[in-house]
Amino acid sequence: MYYVRLNHLLLALGLVPALSAVAADAGWNGGIDFTVEAAGALQGAAQRGDAFLGLVLGHVSWEEAATANSRWHWRAYASVLALEGHGPTKRFLGDFLGASNMEGFNSTRLYAWWFEVRRDDWSLRGGALLADEEFATTEGGGYFLNSAFGWPAGISANTKNTGPAYCIAALGLRLERRFGEATAWRLGVYDGDSFDSCTGDPQINRYGWHYELGGAQGWFVVNEVTWAPAASANRFAAGVWLHTANFADVRDDASGCPFAITGAAPREHPSNYGTYVIGERTLRGKSGEAGYATAFLRLGFAPSDRNTIGWALDTGIAATGLLPGRPADIATLGVAHAAFSSDFAANTRARDPSLPAPDFEQVIEAGYTVVLSAHLTLTPDLQYIRHPGGCAGPSDAIAFLLRFKASY
Repeated sequence: MYYVRLNHLLLALGLVPALSAVAADAGWNGGIDFTVEAAGALQGAAQRGDAFLGLVLGHVSWEEAATANSRWHWRAYASVLALEGHGPTKRFLGDFLGASNMEGFNSTRLYAWWFEVRRDDWSLRGGALLADEEFATTEGGGYFLNSAFGWPAGISANTKNTGPAYCIAALGLRLERRFGEATAWRLGVYDGDSFDSCTGDPQINRYGWHYELGGAQGWFVVNEVTWAPAASANRFAAGVWLHTANFADVRDDASGCPFAITGAAPREHPSNYGTYVIGERTLRGKSGEAGYATAFLRLGFAPSDRNTIGWALDTGIAATGLLPGRPADIATLGVAHAAFSSDFAANTRARDPSLPAPDFEQVIEAGYTVVLSAHLTLTPDLQYIRHPGGCAGPSDAIAFLLRFKASY
């Protein structure tokens, strides 16, 4: 039976209020989120079972009071994260994309922290950052539970240990320049491996204060331009990312022959890269108000020779107030599709022609967030997963997730 370790959770629960009480001056703010989730398989899945997760995120922030004589504006932020339990992907689904965006590894750790300075239309932020909060994001995707609607699969599956995203922040810098109210340009440079482990061992950075830069893990760089005029219902973004570490070819050795046949080491590529585009449209209402509805589409590509995922797409709709008397509730419906690269599939066929080659994994997700109060929400969520793990061999799966969140 799964349980949440109370000593871990109480540590995170107590830290932020304590920090906020000590720093109760003007400009300081703090909060805490407590989330629990249960999941089970209704059909398919690699094995039978259920899953339980508990997560606590505590955060404190400071913002300099605005003055008429100062052109510089300072901000600071720090957070602690505690996660316990096992999610549905690890426990029973065996899917590739990750049915729960809460799933990670168990620990209590220092999470994101940063300092930011603004002047006129410029902003510079530095510290332990999460690129998935500022780059390649969609507003509507934030209401979904499957990981494919968050940090895109075309980045998370193709970089070292998912890149600078949940659930470990990475040391880095983010520069932003705004051009009027509609257009913004952002550049982020981050530690190339937030785990600091070439084997993907999360225990090396278990507590969030193991920092190692450069070397073989390289740097993760992302560049994005967004266009979102206040008078328009449309929002667009386009970006490119580069990872400067060495990446092994997923099919060929140095001679250009399949290494699954020759037995030689894979060919090494000196870097990895990809691109993405995003489009969103307000269908009705205004963001944050009852009756609001938004639709989004995001598409990303990466070269086939050094990546597991060749291209990925996710699209969906999120709407509030669909039911009478429930103006704040949020309904979601979306589809995410991740296509495995042709070279990765060819390597699987070369290793064993009798095995089904990975082609794609697709998720159809429908959810409904019930706003119980200003602090409490409950989200039942249903996901139909085609080709879990990327192969047509296993039967399709249906998973049900139930998430409860308290925010203070």
